This record gives sequence, C-alpha cells and structure tokens, in this order.
Amino acid sequence: MATSPDVCRVGSLDFAIATLDQAVERTIADALRQQSSHVHLANAWSIALADSDHQLREAFGAGCNYPDGKPVVWAMQWLRSAGGPSRPSRVHGPGLFETTLEKGVQQYVRHYFLGSTPETLEKLQAAARRRFPGIDIAGASSPPFKVLTGEDLSYELSKIEACRPHIVWVGLGTPKQDVVAADLAPKYPGVFVCVGAAFDFTVGNLREAPDWMQHRGLAWLYRFAQEPRRLWRRYTYGNAKFVWIVLKQLTKERLASSGLRDSSSGSGPASW
Repeated sequence: MATSPDVCRVGSLDFAIATLDQAVERTIADALRQQSSHVHLANAWSIALADSDHQLREAFGAGCNYPDGKPVVWAMQWLRSAGGPSRPSRVHGPGLFETTLEKGVQQYVRHYFLGSTPETLEKLQAAARRRFPGIDIAGASSPPFKVLTGEDLSYELSKIEACRPHIVWVGLGTPKQDVVAADLAPKYPGVFVCVGAAFDFTVGNLREAPDWMQHRGLAWLYRFAQEPRRLWRRYTYGNAKFVWIVLKQLTKERLASSGLRDSSSGSGPASW
C-alpha cells in the first residue's frame, strides 16, 4: 500500500479503513510501483467462509481487505471501541473498479480482466473503451469454470506476463477469486484486485441495488432477488453465521473491556 492504512478486525479478517478515493489512489500507486500485492473486496459472506476455511483465511490475511457491504462497515464501527483517527466506510467493488479505470487513464495504467465468460469480457472491453477513452486494456482471459489446478494457474500467469498489465482485475467470485489472486500475486509485479461481480454490473448483466437500499444495508436482498437459486445459501447460512461471528466478537471485547475497567478502578484492602 502507498501508506499503511488503519485497520479493524471483523471475525478473522483485518479490514483497511479507507474511503473509496483513498482505495483507488493506493491501488494505482502500488500498481505503478509494480508492487506484487492482492486486494480483496470482502463482505459478510467472505467473513463467514473464512471462519472455517484455513486456505481462504491465509489468502485474506496476506492481502489488503476493504469492506464491500454496509453490514461489515457497521460491524467495524461497533467493534472500534478504542476509536481512531478515521471512520470505517464502504469500498464498493464496482465503484473501485470503475473509478480506477477512469482515474488510471491519465496515469497510463494498463489493465487485465480475469474471469467471467468470453462474451462478457468482450462487452466489458467495449464498454470500458467507450466510457473511458484512452484506457489501456492489455488483455483478458476467461478461465475454466472449475477449481483451477496448478497447471491452469501457470497458464493464466503466462498470459498475464505476456500482456504486462499494472492491474489484474479478478472476477471469479468468492472464494475462488481470493485464493487465485493470493496464489498469482507473489509471482508477478502487479496488483491483483478481486472485484466479484463487478464485470457483470459494468456491462449490465446484473443491476445495482438502488442507493436507498445500499445505504440501509439491503443490497444483498436486491441481489438475492435477481439470482435466488445461486445465492440462497450465501444469504441464509452466510448472513446468519456473519451475525453470530460479530455478536461473539462484540461480547468477548465488551467482557474484556469490562474486566479492564474493574481492575483499574479496584481499591486496596478496606481500612477499619
């Protein structure tokens, strides 16, 4: 990162506290310095999965995580009992993606798109060139829809190396994209940014929730209504486990804080 951001832990994940503009600035700065790193836009589902998946925890732990979802931001605000110079805010995946594409034009940032289908990638490149004139798209690839083997990853890395992008945008969905980015990033001098369904939002395959729903933490409900068969487990099991993790952590921290206050305010033996 360009500067060391303030962080807050939710469950087993450390989240950077930053505005969208700060996240964009750090991503571009790291990319132009050819710093090998990986960035994750993590939400309640990410926290729920990482709680019982050691490989996924390691992937998140080795990278920089931004909170993509109001419930995670609220949890960060509740858990920051010690306060701090900055206030947690949401860094929305599609917002980070599109803003970085836009601001990267004047800084000659080269982009690579990894994920989705060949048809979506064609639409994405056309849309990006139309919306952000002068954008440098170095390449794109649609990996197989399966667990990627070491051979698959080596092949994808060889294509990335041939194109020499500054930023590789990874849209493979959690947890696949996070593990892939953590595997590839140390092998290439660039930034891998996991943005989930951002490709589909940009080309119009999926619709964004209205602002009022996003501000109230209901974006998940809007998304669920669009893809109920695919997302039912994420938003039933995942949300319930996320709430349990946060409540457990809040309770533990409150008890620890209460114990510290009691010990500091205790008096010596009573005098008669």
